[in-house]
Amino acid sequence: MNYQQFKIARIITAIFIGVTVSVAVTINNVILAFSSVLIGMLFLFLVRKKTKVILVDERIKNISGQAARLTYSILTVVIAFLSLFFVMIGRKSVPQQASMETLGVILSYIALLSLALYSLSYKYISKKYGETDDE
Repeated sequence: MNYQQFKIARIITAIFIGVTVSVAVTINNVILAFSSVLIGMLFLFLVRKKTKVILVDERIKNISGQAARLTYSILTVVIAFLSLFFVMIGRKSVPQQASMETLGVILSYIALLSLALYSLSYKYISKKYGETDDE
């Protein structure tokens, strides 16, 4: 099996898992949801073993790094604005809604954790690859 066939199998497996989990949620069957995810993971593991060696070059690593950075930036900003929105809605509503404010606080902690994790991982990777603070 070549890489193109592996990509098609991965897409079909993702569709299978998505449909099965949505059906399981609709009929309130947790066992079906977990088993479909487990079967999908097992199938992908077995198919991956049959796939010939996948070479990853520098261009693919660079593109994936840029995509991850862009995703991180967008997601962190969206979570921060959502947290602000939920805190303001929770405080300004006529019957004060503590659950909305709590959700906003939780989202702000998630955004803060994301920023801290990014900073720590950036520091670790820059030290690992020899970047100094002077650069």
